[in-house]
Amino acid sequence: MQNAELFISIGALNRLIFLSLYLPLGLLFYWRIYRRLLPAAKRLATLIFIAQILIIVMTLSFQPSSAFERWLWRLNGEWNIPATFASTQMALIGAVSLATAWLSRNRPAGQRLYMVAIGFVFLFAAFDEYRVLHESVSKWRQYYTALGLAVVTATLIIAGRSPRRTLIWHILFLAGLAISASGALLLEHYRDVEICDSLLLLRLDGCLNLSLYEEFLELSGMFLALAAILGQFSDSLPSAAGRTQNALYALPVLWLIMLLSSASIIPVARQAYAQPATVAFESGARLHAFRIERFKKEVNAHLFLSPGSENFREFGYSLHLVDQVSGDSLVSSDKHVNDQLDFLLGPGFVPVYRQWTALEFPSRSPVNRAMWIVLALWRERNGEFLRQQVLSSDHQLLQNTQIVLGEFARPGESTPPAASPIARFGNGFILDAAGAPERARAGETLDIAFTWRSDVAGADDYVQFLHFVHEEDGAFWGFDQEPLGPRMPTRLWYAGMGDSETWQLPLPADLEPGEYAVFTGLYRLRDMQRLQARGPGGETWQDARVPLGGLIIYQ
Repeated sequence: MQNAELFISIGALNRLIFLSLYLPLGLLFYWRIYRRLLPAAKRLATLIFIAQILIIVMTLSFQPSSAFERWLWRLNGEWNIPATFASTQMALIGAVSLATAWLSRNRPAGQRLYMVAIGFVFLFAAFDEYRVLHESVSKWRQYYTALGLAVVTATLIIAGRSPRRTLIWHILFLAGLAISASGALLLEHYRDVEICDSLLLLRLDGCLNLSLYEEFLELSGMFLALAAILGQFSDSLPSAAGRTQNALYALPVLWLIMLLSSASIIPVARQAYAQPATVAFESGARLHAFRIERFKKEVNAHLFLSPGSENFREFGYSLHLVDQVSGDSLVSSDKHVNDQLDFLLGPGFVPVYRQWTALEFPSRSPVNRAMWIVLALWRERNGEFLRQQVLSSDHQLLQNTQIVLGEFARPGESTPPAASPIARFGNGFILDAAGAPERARAGETLDIAFTWRSDVAGADDYVQFLHFVHEEDGAFWGFDQEPLGPRMPTRLWYAGMGDSETWQLPLPADLEPGEYAVFTGLYRLRDMQRLQARGPGGETWQDARVPLGGLIIYQ
């Protein structure tokens, strides 16, 4: 007997989750918090709560007619209406905290200092929420986690030293932080998880968008934190004059004015989020910046384009993942340029439109293989797709119509390290094993297998050398190439990489017979400097050459 399943649409499930979160939040606010706030704080909190609900309802029910409208109301988008509101809500927490510290002169110095610190932390977080500056910092998650733990620790210390009547505000503030943080953790741990078709006893008509629920949790958590800070403000100024209270209404207005007036730093904000580029096409279109994000199953590309003297109505762009060795396109995407504005004003006060594309890896796409991310811009005319020639570019070109935006290698499964590796190099590369025949005939092709591992991410191009030295007369013969061949340059090696490569060496026909000592090693291509290496016992070798044994050459 089959289990009974209840069919529910994704839209209905989103609305159900929204109601299950916001109904308890509204009851908590109006039952336990509302009556303890000053009149102005009550009205401000109510306006923020209603605005938050309206924005979420709009994003769940609005049917956009264009890419611009889709971006404008997308809850997990950037620089749009929801992002502006989220930034403003966080800025209110910071501004009210600073106002509380300034106006409550009768509080202990430690509590006022705590409110000042909370104020600056949230003002910074609010600006970062809108400008996405943290994307330029490689370990921003660790830094934000440490900052969050510091805020929680300080709140617990202050709560332990505060009057009992104010304990509720500290509890609500911590609860809001916990709810908001749970949203970020939800997306971080389940980014690559797809819940489609069914969920427990529910049958779905599509796939869940977990990032939507992240926004639910972050917005509701920040509202609870704002209500807690407004409670602190109300307790500090129980008999505040009307003008002092009404100053709260000016805070969100001032923040919005600040965001709009910061157009002069937009180029800086974009460069913090994306990599700057200066690429001009024959049509007058320009590429100002781009960002490449790599995930387990796909590569995301964000492009910032301006149309020049023409509009983008007939334009499109193509993105390819190109194998660096064969030149073959492994996966591609073709899209018409949309009208999703990045900012109202971009560099040079021209409209800049943001494009976004996801390139999913084929099910059997190669690992540990160098790939380029290539962009081409085209115009559709009478059913033909005419590629736009690149007039100038500060990035590498494959052809005069193709720009290389970056390169990467898809990681493979980690291999267990050798119990006793042959050599450990000073940059973190490890030669685990090497295998070659004991005898070979001059003029034959010699097969030598190498197994490499890396404990670090590569940053430079290194070349591996093989030296054959005649034991009797010292005659020398050598061969150089990249350790894993051109398919995986060392600049793309990553921490935890393990892979093998079999070299096929054509031995010279006139190679002198006899016994040869075989050595190997690495040198940096840009300055030809050899890397020092250590053996299993920690020993180093003269001339940074690792001994591999012997080889007998016969005619």
